[in-house]
Amino acid sequence: MGLSRRTRSAPAIYGALMAAHEAGTVQDAGMGRHRPGSAATDTEAGFDAHVFASIIAIAAAEADARGDALAGHLGVGCADLERLFARYFSPHAFLSLGVPIGEAQAGEEEEMLSALLLDYARTMEARILAHMVARRAMEADHLWQDLGLGNRGELSRLLGRHFPVLAAGNVKNMKWKKYFYRRLCEAEGFVLCSAPSCRDCSDFEACFGDESGESRLAQRRRAAQLDLAIPAEALSGAPGAAA
Repeated sequence: MGLSRRTRSAPAIYGALMAAHEAGTVQDAGMGRHRPGSAATDTEAGFDAHVFASIIAIAAAEADARGDALAGHLGVGCADLERLFARYFSPHAFLSLGVPIGEAQAGEEEEMLSALLLDYARTMEARILAHMVARRAMEADHLWQDLGLGNRGELSRLLGRHFPVLAAGNVKNMKWKKYFYRRLCEAEGFVLCSAPSCRDCSDFEACFGDESGESRLAQRRRAAQLDLAIPAEALSGAPGAAA
């Protein structure tokens, strides 16, 4: 029986990228010890590196597990990744991804959302993030989880830093996905909700409810730890095992 291909975990990819950011050179993904929320995020450059590493890691792990190219899960292709890696990681850090890059192709809904974000993008980072955020917003979880971030606060910091005018409009602290789609509807002349006010709406919790939960990187890290623990547990209970 042939051995199955071992996929690369999101925490390992994240660790390799953050090691490359801090050391200026790629590190073995298996040696990555960086955790989201570390002191590296205290500076603006460190926070940006953390954001990009988180998004790339979660997208690369998904692509690797499904046998896809990275761009389909990330929203950007080789040219944009080369710019990011040259500025935040290292050109050699591509080795930590372990997946083909490919080129991004967006659907209509994704294009509309990226266009909204691009209207407020003023930097190279913001333009790349516009495509990444739009692509990851097509996933099913809270947006901060889809981006691989640690919590909603990190997403709010990201948007306030790179899309300050757009983010400032979320004065009632709507869920970010809901807020983006509300802005899209307003731009097209549609009314998102028929209620006279948000306070009177029966779907209030859907737009403004709790967005807590566990980060996707933490979920992947715990799953990897469980995978490592299973063989030892199975061995201890196997027939003929030492009592």
